[in-house]
Amino acid sequence: MKYFLLILWTIIMIWLTPLVSQASVLEDYNEAHDVFISAGACTASYSDRIGKVTKSYLEQDGWKIDSYVQKQGQDGARFLLAKKDFGDGKPIYLLAFVGTETKGDVSFDLQYKKVYFDGNTLDSFTANAEKKDIPDTLPKVHRGFLDFIESGLKATTKGKDGLSLVEMLLANKDSKVYLTGHSLGGAAATLAGASLLNMGVNPEQIKVITFGAPAVGNAAFAAKYDKSLNLTRVIVSGDPVTGILQTLVGGYRQFGKELRFKSSKDRDQPHNITEYVDASIKNYYDKHDQLLQNEPQFIKSDVPKNAVGTGAYVAPLKNNLPEALSKEFWYMHEAMKDEYRNNLPGVSIANEKNPIEWKNLPASANYSWVIVPEISVTKLQRERNVYYITLSQTVYDFKTGSMLETATFSTATYTMTPLEAFMHDLKGINYAPNSWMLKIKNNGSIINVGVSKKQIAYSNIFFCIKIEHKVNNSFTIKVTTTLTERGYHLCSIFSLLHFS
Repeated sequence: MKYFLLILWTIIMIWLTPLVSQASVLEDYNEAHDVFISAGACTASYSDRIGKVTKSYLEQDGWKIDSYVQKQGQDGARFLLAKKDFGDGKPIYLLAFVGTETKGDVSFDLQYKKVYFDGNTLDSFTANAEKKDIPDTLPKVHRGFLDFIESGLKATTKGKDGLSLVEMLLANKDSKVYLTGHSLGGAAATLAGASLLNMGVNPEQIKVITFGAPAVGNAAFAAKYDKSLNLTRVIVSGDPVTGILQTLVGGYRQFGKELRFKSSKDRDQPHNITEYVDASIKNYYDKHDQLLQNEPQFIKSDVPKNAVGTGAYVAPLKNNLPEALSKEFWYMHEAMKDEYRNNLPGVSIANEKNPIEWKNLPASANYSWVIVPEISVTKLQRERNVYYITLSQTVYDFKTGSMLETATFSTATYTMTPLEAFMHDLKGINYAPNSWMLKIKNNGSIINVGVSKKQIAYSNIFFCIKIEHKVNNSFTIKVTTTLTERGYHLCSIFSLLHFS
């Protein structure tokens, strides 16, 4: 009988293993996607130029964004609130708290005395924090972090019917919020999550994802919220901030699921938000590839409603990267494919493992044009590990083989990683006004292409060559050269060349 049960148990386990594996791969992918989006929101919450550019990318992806800042002369939480409706009546909110950015933020960091954390209203949180002689067996949190989030939880959305975050979540039980933040912002997100639970929000409506965040409370606080608060802590190896309170102050404890990424050997600032974004992007594409290999039916392209329908063929990305950056190429190629799939419905992307020269494609192929991308790199000799990542893109008329447009976008890695710089290049080229709305007429060609100063931020030299007008065998080419330095726009040079 025991032998029979053993055989039965073995058969059941063999049968269940593929199902468990499928669920695990899908869960890993979904988590990687959430971390990827949250990392972008963290970056967008900062007020610097990279933050502003990243914010525009979220808006291009369909997120409606409000930003909350403190009144002049006041310190406290500043955050970005983004909302996206996926059409199922269950809106998703992203609340990203900014990290340490001002002298006032530093003052919150330094208030490391632990205070009692309890209550179910904002006023009760404040009152309980003032109580004295509370034993360490009760939940206690960092005084500065608690003060930092108070204004954030009181803030309301714009409009006459402005609601606070807790009011929005309580009013719509199907809505969900991702609380996220980097460094101090991550600590604020954790405390905000615990506060919302105390205020009656359903735990299933809250997910907290932090990046390089310090611990926020003592062992009693960690024990109380470890099971009820859905918390993922993302850490880049070597980041000292995540353990600084435990080491220098004592009595603090981290909790939640830890997701650890390796730090780059070429960069020495593991706490920088750009390092977390880079690691999150790579983790996303790793998990995307695993899901594609195991369960391809779950991969869907999130095509924007306003995307332009095209018959485009994208040739393989030409690789001119140096050996030092060779491992970046696969991620760059994946990011490029995502960019085209999401914005050009019906696009055909060449199989890089078995590429076909686009000129050898059958004439019966239903393409309007061919996109030929190429990446190259220039290393700055006097700067350590600083490169100009350059993306060149040429568009051809598939039927005639004539070149319609060529553009080059270059981004320096002063404040970005090589992968981030490449993705910025993609946005810079593809989000120029009407860049894909080529209007072909029988008696000529008008290519309506423009580049704004906002879109060329962080590029050093941007060339755009286009056929301005074509009649029979005569045509005019317009050459645009835009110069910037360390992200600041210097000038644009226009040249018109006429050929007969």
